[in-house]
Order: sequence, then C-alpha cells, then structure tokens
Amino acid sequence: MKKVRDLFQTSLRNQFIGLMSGFIIIFFIGAACLYMYDQSIGNAYQVKRDQLNQKEDVAEQLDRDFQRAFFDARGYLAFGRETFKESIFIQEKKVADTLSKLKESQTEPDDQLFVKDAEEFSNLYFKDMVPPVISNYEKGDFEAVKEASASGATATIETFQTQLNMYADSIEQTKRHAYDELKRKESLSQTAFVVFIFLMLLVLMRMMRMIAKQIGQPLNQVASAAEQIAENDAYQQWNFENKRKDEIGKMSRAFEKMIYKIQEKEEHLLAQNEELQAQQDELESQQSELEHLLNMTKNRESQLERRNEFIHGISSSLNKQEVLVSIVKSMSQVMGASRGMIVLMDDQKSNASFGISEKGAEQFLAYIYNGIHQRLFDSKEPFSLKREMTPSEKGYHEETLYSYDLFLPVLSADQRVEAIMVFSRFGHDFAKQELAEYTSLAKQISISLQKITLFEETEANRQLTQDILDNIQEGIQLIDKDGNNLLMNKKLSALIESEIDVLKQSCYQTWKQALIDRVEDKEKLDEYYESIVKQGKTGKHLLTYHLEDSKEVFQVYSESLYRGEEQIGTIFVHRNITKEFEVDQMKSEFVSTVSHELRTPLSSVLGFTELMLTKELKPERTKKYLTTIYQEAKRLTSLINDFLDVQRMESGRQTFERKFEDVVPIMQHVIHTQKVNAPLHSFNIARETDCTIVLGDRDKLSQAFTNLISNAIKYSPDGGTITVMFREGEECIIIDIRDEGLGIPQEAIPNLFTKFYRVDNSDQRRIGGTGLGLTIVKEIIETHEGKITVSSQEGKGSVFTIRLPIVTIETFKEDEHGGDGMNIIVIEDDINLASLLKAELSDSGFKVKHTPSGSEALTKMQEEKPDAVVLDIMLEGSMSGWDVLEEMKSNEALSHVPIIVSSALDEKEKGLTLGANDYLVKPYHPSRLSKTILHLLLKKGMNGEILVPVCDKKTKKE
Repeated sequence: MKKVRDLFQTSLRNQFIGLMSGFIIIFFIGAACLYMYDQSIGNAYQVKRDQLNQKEDVAEQLDRDFQRAFFDARGYLAFGRETFKESIFIQEKKVADTLSKLKESQTEPDDQLFVKDAEEFSNLYFKDMVPPVISNYEKGDFEAVKEASASGATATIETFQTQLNMYADSIEQTKRHAYDELKRKESLSQTAFVVFIFLMLLVLMRMMRMIAKQIGQPLNQVASAAEQIAENDAYQQWNFENKRKDEIGKMSRAFEKMIYKIQEKEEHLLAQNEELQAQQDELESQQSELEHLLNMTKNRESQLERRNEFIHGISSSLNKQEVLVSIVKSMSQVMGASRGMIVLMDDQKSNASFGISEKGAEQFLAYIYNGIHQRLFDSKEPFSLKREMTPSEKGYHEETLYSYDLFLPVLSADQRVEAIMVFSRFGHDFAKQELAEYTSLAKQISISLQKITLFEETEANRQLTQDILDNIQEGIQLIDKDGNNLLMNKKLSALIESEIDVLKQSCYQTWKQALIDRVEDKEKLDEYYESIVKQGKTGKHLLTYHLEDSKEVFQVYSESLYRGEEQIGTIFVHRNITKEFEVDQMKSEFVSTVSHELRTPLSSVLGFTELMLTKELKPERTKKYLTTIYQEAKRLTSLINDFLDVQRMESGRQTFERKFEDVVPIMQHVIHTQKVNAPLHSFNIARETDCTIVLGDRDKLSQAFTNLISNAIKYSPDGGTITVMFREGEECIIIDIRDEGLGIPQEAIPNLFTKFYRVDNSDQRRIGGTGLGLTIVKEIIETHEGKITVSSQEGKGSVFTIRLPIVTIETFKEDEHGGDGMNIIVIEDDINLASLLKAELSDSGFKVKHTPSGSEALTKMQEEKPDAVVLDIMLEGSMSGWDVLEEMKSNEALSHVPIIVSSALDEKEKGLTLGANDYLVKPYHPSRLSKTILHLLLKKGMNGEILVPVCDKKTKKE
C-alpha cells in the first residue's frame, strides 16, 4: 500500500492516470445501469403489446366468424341455397375454436367476462335462434320467421355486436395506455441519463480543478517570483512547496536556491541605483501625466466627432436594411476595421456586411450559434480574439501578421441580445477604452433598431387591418369629420372603379363624385351623403341604389366612430344585395303567377259548378261540365303536388325507393301518356346502347321524365318532333330530350333550374306555369347522383341532357356472390381466341374457366353451376356446340343459365331458336362480349327481383 502511495506522490503523470481511470470506471458503470433499465422497460412493453395484439387478432377473428354466420343465415333465408345453411354450422365450430383461443389469451377480468358473454350468445344464436328460424323457413312459415326477427332476435344480435366492438375498443385503449406508460418510463430514463451526465461533468470539473490547483498554484508562485526577479524587485523570503516529492517540489526547491543566489549578487547594486531611480521616476511621472491629459483631450474630441457622424448615419432612415448597412459601415470607420458584419436575432436573420463576400456572410450565418458567439449571449459583454492572418488577408506580405476580431453584442431595453456585430482590425488589439466607447455606440444602435421595430410593427398592423378589410365582402370606408377619406377596402374601390392608392387620403368631393358617377339615382345618393357628412344623421338610415352599367343592387348604411366621447369619423358599409333583390322580385312574381295559375282552374270549377246547381242541364252537357271540373281539379292537384314536392325536397324529407330499373320502358310509358295531349307532335325514341339499367326510384324518374316531355310539348306550341336519344357516356347513360320549339334565350339558361324562375319573354309567358317543374327535375336527377344540362337556340328548339350512373357488374356480383366474382365458362376450341376472351372477361371482374370440349364442359357445370356460358359451335370431340346447347336446356338445373353463342357460323336464328340468349358472329371486339354478359346478368337480376344497395364503385369496361 505504501509503495502505491509513493508511486502516486512522486509522479504527476501517475496521479492524473489514476483519477481519469476511476472517473471512466464510474461513468461506464452508471451508463450500463441506465442502459439495462431502458432495455427492461422496452422488453416489458413488448411482452404486453404482443399479448394485446394476440387478443385483438382473436377478437377480430371472432367478429368475422359471427359476421359470416349472420350473412350466411340471411343468405339462406333470402336465396334458400344449401351452401349457406352448411356454412352457418361451419361458422359455429369456428366461433367455438376462436373462443377457445380467446380463453387462452385472457389476462384481465374483463376478458373473462366477455368470453362468458360470447359463449352465452354463441349458444343462444346457434342453438336457440338459428335452428327454429331455419325450420320455419323450410316449412314455408315466413310469418314465423318475421315474428322471430321482430321479437328481439335482431336486437340481441345488434347488442352483441355493440358489445364486441366495445371489447375491441377496450383492447385498443389498453394498448394506448401501455404505450403512454412506456413513453413516461423512457422519459424518466432519459432524464436520469441527462442528470447522470451532468453529475459526471461536475465530478470531472472538480477533478480538473483539483489537478489545476496542485499544479498551477506552485507554478504561479514560481512564475511570479521569476517576473519579480526579472523586474529587479527587492529580495524577500519565497515560500515554495518544498515538501512535495513530485516534479513540482523538485523544481520549486531548485528555483528557490537560484533566487537566493541572484538576489545576494544584486543587493549591493540596488542600493547604488536607488537614488538615481527615484529622480528619474519623478520626471517620468510628470511627463506621463501631461501626455495622458493631452491624449485624453484628443481622444474625446475624436470620439465626439465619430459619435455625431455615427448617430446621423443610423438616424437618417427607417428602412431596416439601409440602417444596417449604415451601422456596419460607420462602425468600421470608427474602429478603423477593414471588415465587419451585423446580424439581427430575428426570424429572418437580417444582416449587413462591409468588406465581406456573399459566401463569407452565408458561412457566418450558418455557424452563428457556435461556441464563440454563444459567449456573447451568455456574458453580454464585448470581447476580442487574436488570430494569425490567412494568406488571402496578408496580400503580398510574407511575414507573420495578426488580426484582431471584436465581438460586440447589441442589447435591448430588457437586456436581451437583439443583434451581434463582428469587426476585424489588422495590426493592433482593441483597448478597454475603445470597448467602452463601442459599447456606448451599441446602445445607440439598440435605440435605432427599436424605433425601426416599432415602425415595422405599426406598418404590419396597418397592413393586417387593410388585408382584413380587403377580404370582407362588403365595401368599407372610413372618413373623418370633414368627409375626407381615411381608409377604404378593395371591394369599395372596385365598386368605384378606381385604384385604392388613388383614393387614399382623397377629399370628400373627389371620392363622392367618383361613386355618384357609377349609380343611376345620383341625386338620391348625393343627398344621403350630404345628410351624413354635413348633418351627422348616421345610424340605421339605409339607402338602396342601382349601378348604371350592371344589374347589381347595393345598400349602404353608416355608423359614427368614437374615441372616448369624441367622434373621430364615420364608417360607411356598402353591401351587395343583388341576390336578395332578385329573390324579392321573384317572390312577388311568384305570388302573381300562383294567383293566376290557381284562380284560373278555380274559376272554371266554380263557374261550371254554379251552372250545374242553378240550371237544369242535359246529360251530355252535364258530363262535359263534370269532365272540365275533373280536369281543372287534376290541374290544381298537380300544382299543389309541385309545391309540396319542392317543400319536401328542400327539407330533406323526400324518400326514394331504389331498385334496378330500365329507363327505356319508363320513358316509353311517359311518352305514351303524354301523346294524348299532343296531337300536333310526333315522338321518336332512339337508342345507341344496351346499357340502360340504373339504380333508382321508378316513380320519381317517371315524374322527372314527365316534366321534361311536358315542357317539350308545351314550349313547341306549333308541333314538331320530340326526339329522345339514349346513348352511352363515361360510366353513365346519357338521355337527350330534343324539341323543335321556341328555344331558350342564352341569358336565361343559368337561372333555368331556379325555383319560381320563368323566362322573361312574351311567347314564353303566355304559355303559363309556376316555374317549379325544372326545379323538381334537377332535384330528382341529382338525388340519383346524376346531372342535367340544357342547350338551346331561340326559334330552333332545346335539348335537355340527363346523365345517370349505369349499374355495373360490380354492384350485382357483390350481392349475388359476396364479392367473389361471377363464374363464366368459355367453351372454345381455338386456344388463342380462348386466351384473349379469358383475359378480357377477367379484367371485367369475372372468374373464367376454359375448356375446348363439350362433354368436359358439361361435367364442370355439374360440379359447379356457372353464371353464364360462352359457347362455340365447332368443338373438340364428338359433341358440337348445338349438342351442348340442347343438353343444357334439357337439364332443369342448367336451363336458366344465360348462353352466348360465339361462332364463325352465321346461324343466329337457329341459335336463338334453340334457347341461346345472344349470338355473336366472329370476328368481334372482346369488349362486346363483356358488355353482353353484363347486360344479360343484370336483366336476369331484375327479372328475379333481386334488390341490391347503392354501390359507390361504378366502374365499367368499354
């Protein structure tokens, strides 16, 4: 032990190595402990997360199993297929297996409670609910099935589904809690690590301080003694560390002996020079004092001149960039610096430089928060650094030169560093007196920057106020008590048709005349402004005026603006009320129209009724009068129904019962009904597509078509042909209704579907109507996710175009097969053509099987019934296509499967006679086959009264 202690005492190197080794060991031990703790909380969270994920997966599987069981039960009740029935009990086993897995993964009381409830519901559903319902369904007792659903079965299922969703939500919430706990522990671990690092730094600083004290203090004594000896100080007794055994002790003892010898030799010389030195010191003191006073006077004069020039330079502008450039140039002149830079500590890091390249300025900004500059933020005091000049700075000088960089902070009133300045001066350092002067100049810079900041804030607030006013839809204006313009937004300047900068600070007569020139009733608006500005009649007094060159209507009102008790101005608000004005006019016109439309049939009803009551009439005349009364009553009923339909549509109470509907028969029925009242008109229906099936309400579509055909008849009073064209568009069917009537003016088309709107034309007016028909049509079409447009030419007729989404195979196959795709068998001996057809049908969403043989195809059909068959006549083997067709039609299970003959033989009549649904003669485009199958399957779905919900996916293969 003594040897170890001597080893450390006799060597500074051993002492330093020992301290650093101990510090490193302690540091690694602490870091290892924190790392192990961090790993432990991560592993614990991973275990818990895996448990929760397992429970969540099992819960989702349980939900899918129950949902499949519910859908299979409903599918069996809807379609009666045995596969659905068998699938129900398969799902029962899957549910039991899933519940077993959930039991194994349960860790909480809530898990046990949910498993118990799920088991009870599974037994209730599969044992008590499903068997009786299936039994009643198979017996044909559908009323018992409905009663079972109404007696609480549906409510029980919905309750369990809600409970299952709540359990899944609880698992998700537990996962979030576990994650939050992990984050909290990780945060604590990180905090502990930061504290540990801080403590270790403190220990390291303490060690460094101790080492510095042991080494630096005796070295400082030796250095101090050497300086005093060098400066010929008088002899004194030096106290060195003579007891230390290390290198410092040896050096101090040797140095002490050297001092004693030197001082002994110099002692007698000092005595001789003492008197001469005293005299010389007195003279030098007097000379130094005089020189000091002279330098102070010159420095003060120069300082005042530089300060005046500097203050004048930074006070001559409120532009931030100009002021910064002036500051850096003036400070460089004051300091005699060859280069300098100032940077504001704002978000934009506004800056200016002198004698510095653009790249150098960018480099300074990129490293502005390095350690050197941080010293300014911490101490808030200026400091200078000495460095050797770079070759680019030395120019042609070859010797070693030095540059002195001054770092100067600019402090705000709250002692916050709002800017930093850096200047470089070659040759000599910055003196303390200079630093004091530059600090004083920095205060002046701070005052100037504060003024600029206040100016910018005021300007920003003014611009914000102007931006707010410019984005208000009303025209806003502020005037003073004399009527001079103080503030105006862009809306009002656009109304006056003048630039806002031109009207700024304009006098009363100027802006008033500019506005009056735009309106119709100039005298009325002039009197209004005179009453406000001259007589002070502000408040709720409103004025409505019209613009001369447009149909726009404005309303202006005013309010006085007070600051305390003193009125400082008046605010005018100009509001565009064109739409409200048009609505008021429309309402007045509607009242007049409705009065006329209702009074006319009422007058007929009352008149003929009075005749029948007061006079004895012949039977044929009585019948004629009753017929007229009936027709007028129907007309009244139609008017009232239009009003009620519009009201229900606006309130959202209009109901639609959507089914697969073919729009062609609906339109044919409407035209057949309207023909009775149109003896002068001929009707023509043309179609360019077979895709005419939509998902919609038959009655509502019929009402829309009736209104459009009725309008076509009514607005072509001289007769003509009314053409209805069905054609195919992008994912929709397009219906064009064309007449050869009066036509519609172009300016009236944008308002044509507006409620109560009627074209302002004498020919149109005399026809009559309430202006509600097209409004109802637009609402019906848009509710069916469609669109209606109109194009017209006056005197030549109009074309109303309806676009309705077409029902595609995606909608039908999701209901029929649960989204698995429609099964198509292609019986074709040509391998290349079969590959092409298979690729086309697969792209259209069908599941396709191919066989070149008729007998093999029949075998596959027995194993799995197809939804449609594509049949060639010439096949491999002994059976031809005709044989396959006859076999399928004679088989009860396959007789209703749609068959499309695809052959090079042109024997369409024979194929259709034998029972084929369609006949395609090769060659033909493959897309035609997809469209044909789609059309046949949708037709089959409609005939079987299969109702499917509205489907958002409405893609269609061209």
